Amino acid sequence: MKKFQHGIKALSLIAVLGISHTAQANDFAIAAKVGTLGFGVEATTNIAPLFANVRLQGNGFNYNTTITDTNVTYDAKLKLATVGLLADIYPFAGKFRVTGGAYYNGNKLTMNARSLGAVVIGGTTYTNPTVSTTVDFNKFAPYVGIGWGDAVSSGSPIGFSVELGAMYMGKPKTSIVAPGVSAADIASEKSRLDSSLKNMQFYPVASVGVNFRF
Repeated sequence: MKKFQHGIKALSLIAVLGISHTAQANDFAIAAKVGTLGFGVEATTNIAPLFANVRLQGNGFNYNTTITDTNVTYDAKLKLATVGLLADIYPFAGKFRVTGGAYYNGNKLTMNARSLGAVVIGGTTYTNPTVSTTVDFNKFAPYVGIGWGDAVSSGSPIGFSVELGAMYMGKPKTSIVAPGVSAADIASEKSRLDSSLKNMQFYPVASVGVNFRF
């Protein structure tokens, strides 16, 4: 949590400095967004009218569910928490944009097993083991995408945006805590889980938003 707070402060400082540098000559907008990163808020200013904008964005959401795999039942929690600093380029001086930037990535998946019964872990059968699994990712996550919408150069006080892209989170990092389970069996299960999650390196980003221009 402290690292996440430090990331917010650092990105906010960068955005404030950039906005203060351009505020007298350019417009400013705020937006509310919803998408695969959760619910978000965003501040936008332009650095070159009709050509380039810069955005500071924060997103978050917690999703709780139950995951069942044969006789294993998990109470799972997906925590979405990201802060992004993004630059938009409008190559045709319209609303189509190409975006690049990076996110401070606090996304995490945790799973706690319950009512397991007899379970095979790493080739050994265990009865009612306590198994807790955490899946974490790189904190620095580059981003590229495309979108439609210009919050500050459209001339309208209210606008809408759509965005599609991908965030590179790196190789998933799994951690398994299972008291009473041998280290060799935990290592075997971790290897299996790492292999099944390798396609999660890229996180799809899709969002829609409504913006208010000042």
